[in-house]
Amino acid sequence: MIIKNHSDFTKFFSPAKVNLFLKVINKRPDGYHNIQSLFTFIDLNDEIFVEIRESKNETQEIKVDNPLSGCREQDDLIYKACQQILPGHLSISIKVKKNIPQGGGLGGGSSNAATTLIAINQLCKLGLSFNELADIGLKIGADVPFFIHNSSAFVEGVGEKITKVNITPLQILLCYPQTNISTKQIFSAFKLTNKSKELKITAPCNYEQLIHTQGNDLEPYVLLHNDKIKQLYSYLNQYGNARITGTGSCCFLILNDDHQNDEIIKNMPSNVDYYFVSTLNHNKAYNRSI
Repeated sequence: MIIKNHSDFTKFFSPAKVNLFLKVINKRPDGYHNIQSLFTFIDLNDEIFVEIRESKNETQEIKVDNPLSGCREQDDLIYKACQQILPGHLSISIKVKKNIPQGGGLGGGSSNAATTLIAINQLCKLGLSFNELADIGLKIGADVPFFIHNSSAFVEGVGEKITKVNITPLQILLCYPQTNISTKQIFSAFKLTNKSKELKITAPCNYEQLIHTQGNDLEPYVLLHNDKIKQLYSYLNQYGNARITGTGSCCFLILNDDHQNDEIIKNMPSNVDYYFVSTLNHNKAYNRSI
């Protein structure tokens, strides 16, 4: 939904995602990797405040207040999203309240870009379809199309092949060891092996079974090169099948009725932020269909 706030800003939610599994299939000639992964939304989200106005003196202004982005304003994915679809006679100001850990493999930057595209499409009544927005989003980042398509999804290619799926809601303990991982660096250094075989999906497919039989091909590399993540991962593994989402650094456990949640968090390694979250089959950025 969208909620009116002070001044002329409108608030949009920008949710995180988790990879319930991730297979790296091969490296493409353009340097990117083909993947297969099951993405789903969780109820942890940033907040994006958007104000759109007529440009003064026919000069378009794009202002992004995202203090935790760690990059120049022009390099922020939100700024790039505005450049892609904001009509030339309009200017925009965007403020970001960050709740999603950065560099945690939760897709925060891609989600912010997707929410910006959704917001401009709605507020400016552009009438762009899911597919049109997703094509624009792919120019910004590989994960952006997932956030546009408003459903849990089996994702292939570099992120552009989306098969919508419905997943029974899961309760997850998500842990952030207060360290960042560079997706670009991980994929640049990752060495493909013959262990990851492409899944041959036939309809109908029980994607939920794959959650329990597939892992994350990047985990061995991440654990080998980051002691903090390895310590957290090993700790969580005492209580179930610990996983890393995306390229890390966040680790998570899928909880069940047998888990003693208080016991898990009581002895958690130091300097770890944790969140009890639920999975969602929709993107909270939307307030209506497009």
